[in-house]
Amino acid sequence: MTFFQRTEDFEPEGFEDVVGELIEAIRRSFTGILVDHLEDMLAVPDRHMCVVDRHLHITEDDRDYTVDLLLFHVTQMRYFAIQVQAGRFDPALVARSRYTLRLVDDLVRVPDVHGSTVGVLMCTDAAADQEPGPVVVTLYEDLSPAQRSELPSGLEFADLVGRCLDSSVVKDQPT
Repeated sequence: MTFFQRTEDFEPEGFEDVVGELIEAIRRSFTGILVDHLEDMLAVPDRHMCVVDRHLHITEDDRDYTVDLLLFHVTQMRYFAIQVQAGRFDPALVARSRYTLRLVDDLVRVPDVHGSTVGVLMCTDAAADQEPGPVVVTLYEDLSPAQRSELPSGLEFADLVGRCLDSSVVKDQPT
């Protein structure tokens, strides 16, 4: 008797389903942890940002888009959207992130009052042809240098992702 078998049409059944669900649960869990850290780091008075929503789902033309953390920068009067990809970086994700920023602009922003939405795409791992480690793409194209300086840098985000991923750090214990 076998517990795990493939069906005739080769759809995963049993063990493969369980593994797939576990991997997805781990990704969701890690994304939640990272969003918690981002909220703690960014939604503070010194940063002039406050939380608008977490895990905001936007559906357009039967496609789902997610903003993992939507903040509002009160001095620049603009939304700041963060998307986290628990997995490998793919350049297509940048175009998708830009499109998501436009959706936030269209659905949430008041054009006469708010500046254009900016954001960050964070991937936990580089593409296969890149150095390993987190990849962060800041989407601040339309901002002046002064406005950019008020926002977190890509290096700050990469450092945070690296710290969240680094579970191998063992504190030195006295012998």
